[in-house]
Amino acid sequence: MKRFALLLASTAFVTPALAADVVYEEPAAPAVVEVAPAYSWTGFYVGGQAGVAFNTDADEVRYNPNTGVVQTTAFSGGSSDSDEAAFIGGVHVGYDYQINNFIIGAVADINYIDATADSTYTLGTDVFGISSDINFVGTVRAKAGIAADRFAVYATGGLAYADTETKFFAPGTLTGNLAGFTPTVDSNSDDVGYAVGAGVDYLVTPNLSLGLEYLYTDLGTTDTTVTYVNAAGVQAPFTATSNDDLDFHTVWAKASFRFN
Repeated sequence: MKRFALLLASTAFVTPALAADVVYEEPAAPAVVEVAPAYSWTGFYVGGQAGVAFNTDADEVRYNPNTGVVQTTAFSGGSSDSDEAAFIGGVHVGYDYQINNFIIGAVADINYIDATADSTYTLGTDVFGISSDINFVGTVRAKAGIAADRFAVYATGGLAYADTETKFFAPGTLTGNLAGFTPTVDSNSDDVGYAVGAGVDYLVTPNLSLGLEYLYTDLGTTDTTVTYVNAAGVQAPFTATSNDDLDFHTVWAKASFRFN
């Protein structure tokens, strides 16, 4: 009996001590997963572009024979020649604003372009030519598109303008029965038109984007009339007219630094 009482007393003494030694650990908090920041297209940007302009057509010179006093049939066919492809490159500045997955914005650019369109014709032994050179071309365009994180696709369109120069290749005087006649030239160039196209951009970093863009540019027409008269003011038996459509396609790559 004494042994049983002693055992009960020992158990009562040890149990609280064991209970005090039990450690209850709380569940560990879940690991924090860092989410990559969403890329934003909102902000100003500046950059450059370079590519190829192609299909700059030149129209043949059209003859208007027997428009003067002297009659002649000494005409031969004309021909035209234009650059199949020409370098184009320049700089741009723009602003994009992102609303959810939609992007709206505006961009302006100015570019050097190495493009010419030539038309030639002959009259007897004399060779004549009209050449239209585009020295530079610029655009001011609106943009609208859709963004998917780093990627954006868009359509664009707006005003196009250019500096064009029309050159005339003609002998100072004609030969044969047209000797003594000299040319007078009247030329009118629009130099203003439109540009439309589409493109895709990719954000390499939040501040650097690379892209590819296609544009169709129409700068209107250059209308040229060449008339020959002699010292007495008598008009030669013909005038020559040319109506060159200054339109072309452009494909270029571009890089932009973005101020977010």
